[in-house]
Amino acid sequence: MFAVFLRFYKFEDFAMFLGDQGRDAIIIKRIITFEHFPAIGAPSSLGQIFLGPFYYYLIAPFLLFFNFKPVGPAVGVAVFSILGLIASYVVIRKETNYLVALIFTIFLTFSAVNIQFSRFSWNPNLLPIFSFFTLYFFYKTITTKNKLHAVLFGSFLSFSIQLHHLALLLFLPIVLSYLSFRAKSRNLLHADVKEISPRASFGRNDIEKIFISLISFLFFSLPLIIFDLRHNFLNTRNFINFFTEGNPTDHEQLFSRFLEINRSFYLHVLQLNMNHYIALFLTIAIIFLIVKKHLSPKFLFIYLHAFNFIFFIVVFSFFNSSRNAHYYSSIYLSFFLVLSWIITNIVKNKTVQFFVLSLTVLTYIYLNFKSLNYLFLKTGNNQIKKAETIALSMLKENPLIPFQTIALPYVETDGHIRYFLELNGKRPLPADTLEEPKELYVLCFEKDCQVLGNPQWQIAAFKKAKIDKIWTVEGIKIYKLIHINN
Repeated sequence: MFAVFLRFYKFEDFAMFLGDQGRDAIIIKRIITFEHFPAIGAPSSLGQIFLGPFYYYLIAPFLLFFNFKPVGPAVGVAVFSILGLIASYVVIRKETNYLVALIFTIFLTFSAVNIQFSRFSWNPNLLPIFSFFTLYFFYKTITTKNKLHAVLFGSFLSFSIQLHHLALLLFLPIVLSYLSFRAKSRNLLHADVKEISPRASFGRNDIEKIFISLISFLFFSLPLIIFDLRHNFLNTRNFINFFTEGNPTDHEQLFSRFLEINRSFYLHVLQLNMNHYIALFLTIAIIFLIVKKHLSPKFLFIYLHAFNFIFFIVVFSFFNSSRNAHYYSSIYLSFFLVLSWIITNIVKNKTVQFFVLSLTVLTYIYLNFKSLNYLFLKTGNNQIKKAETIALSMLKENPLIPFQTIALPYVETDGHIRYFLELNGKRPLPADTLEEPKELYVLCFEKDCQVLGNPQWQIAAFKKAKIDKIWTVEGIKIYKLIHINN
């Protein structure tokens, strides 16, 4: 109940709808209307390296159900978020116990960062759920005879990587945990582990399960593979160039970068801005408390998620990257699970345990609750309505086809405006086209913009330009440019 309330309260008023959401809405609209079925997804922050199209097809029914209103995909993300929360509770209760599952669910229910992810449409927002179930189905693949788990593991791994490229780091806990426990497979014969068949898990069936997982992974990645084959391995080459020419990693100041990445993670996941060394102490304490249980097959499910959390922080430290909240998406649920397991096992005395759990949970809820600004604001940003209002003001000018729209400064995008223009039957030229428009609409997101003579290439390419009209709507100044000979 709390999870649903926190994810849907004042939903449309505060739902983010900016350039990226508009761009995705346009693509999804064209899927629904059978105009175009994309083989690639959104470009990643790594440059011209494209994600897979999985997110578009997954969320498309929600745009249709809401009659093309852009709140639809955002509702879809919220629904999947809630379904993922319920499913993860069921899984954790089965693999551990009721108390661990309950504490985990409380953490996820009140997690400010995950609540914020669930309240707007964007491909990385579903990664916490999909990465969690990628690891779960891997765990089931190596601990049961059911080959369906191998199919699900391969598919969810593909889905996760299509949601964000940092999901590639899931390979580390997967490979390392498999190798670690494969080395101990002989001891499994004497271990009292529920639902684990040693010979099935670590014997001849390994190759068969790996093959099934690989086929499943390739099948669900097929659109992106076909795109690469048809475009001379564009994605692969850009990915390789990113590492060989872009210098995304280095070993200089590695420890200081690790401290900052580790601290930033706790800032996002706990909503607590702690000192670098306090954050380091917390990570070391988590590692120590996990290792105390030894590398036992009994705790394979927990160790797998501990590996995911620890190795991500370490490896991510090698990257010269910002510390945005969504970059940590693949480890949020792993951290919640490990933390829930630790605090429910750290003491055996029931009274002390109750005190520790209560203090931890209440402090966590307080820290996260006060970060949910929309709970305390009377009015939202109404970004969907604002984008529609801006688009309608442009439509009143009856733009001559073909026309173009651009945003200034260059860091701004106008996909959200374009979506409503296209929805109302006035589609601007593609942003990257070389075709010359009859009219150019410049959306200025600053107090004032130097439009004529601006080096931005669409403006520079608009020959003999003059400003025909200027108006302001929803705080955005719009310049209508036409050719002087018009």
